[in-house]
Amino acid sequence: MLSRVTSFRLSLVLLLSFFVLLAACGQSASPTTGSKPAPTPTVARDVYGTPIVFPTTAPRRIVSLLPSTSEILGALHLEGRVIAVDYYTTYPPDLASLPKVSDVNGKYNVEQIVALKPDLVLSYGGETKDYDQHLKNLGLNVVDLQLSNLSQTLQQILLVGRLTFTENTAVSLVNQLQQQINQIKAAVAGTTAPRVLLEADDSTPGKPYIFGGGSFGDELLQDAKGINIFHDNSSNGGYPQVTDEAIIAANPQFVILTEDPAYGGNPALVYRRPNWSSIDALKLHHVYSIQVSDWLRVYAAWHSFFILRSSLVHCPITAQGRPSQRQ
Repeated sequence: MLSRVTSFRLSLVLLLSFFVLLAACGQSASPTTGSKPAPTPTVARDVYGTPIVFPTTAPRRIVSLLPSTSEILGALHLEGRVIAVDYYTTYPPDLASLPKVSDVNGKYNVEQIVALKPDLVLSYGGETKDYDQHLKNLGLNVVDLQLSNLSQTLQQILLVGRLTFTENTAVSLVNQLQQQINQIKAAVAGTTAPRVLLEADDSTPGKPYIFGGGSFGDELLQDAKGINIFHDNSSNGGYPQVTDEAIIAANPQFVILTEDPAYGGNPALVYRRPNWSSIDALKLHHVYSIQVSDWLRVYAAWHSFFILRSSLVHCPITAQGRPSQRQ
């Protein structure tokens, strides 16, 4: 489940923009100057706490083991240096068309990875822990990035910039994202905070996975001045599995689905979930879907901000946030 969640973690601004539409519709916002990101620490560590050894020359044969690392590489314009990706990488297109080193079940082909002779293998959050050490033992340079919240993700972009000798590009991207985040925070200042359910996966009916405390989604909600109804639940690395009963008792005013429809991300079906009709979000028709394909594109951050600015005046809900219809 976590690999599907982290596959869109790089699109930091999109969800913030969406909540501005919900919480600040009709208000104006004054742009603020983005603060410069703090430099990455001299001693950077991977998900296992091991110091990362930075290469002395720019990697030219990179293998990405997760969609999230593929997105970072694409955002740094490294498509020409990536030689293979995982099964679930779908963006950017130049990377999606590369050879796949894993299958639909998340099983990685170690022999294929070794045969490609990569000089950098990039992963995230311990998702490939069953393979990382094996690949290292075979002589490959494997960097498995730490689990991250919103601010830490910006630091990871800078870290990948250091690893790939694209530091200037990374700094420019992070400055741009930070400025947009600051502008959006300013837009929701002074608004009333709504109660929000941010759902990650409902493939097990009645027991969905959600964004809990410590997750990047939880931090996004705080920045957008939304109240995460499961902020106090940080189990399962910040992505706890909860019950329908707990959701009904918390009574969110907005339900935001982030998963693919195959895993429950169909707003129309939310209205058919047993006993959910008493929830305020359903009564108010505040059930929205932000599809994975919408979140994936980090370059949409530029566009989403301009949508935000116009939407504050005209108040439409754009394609990034689709209101559901009772069926």
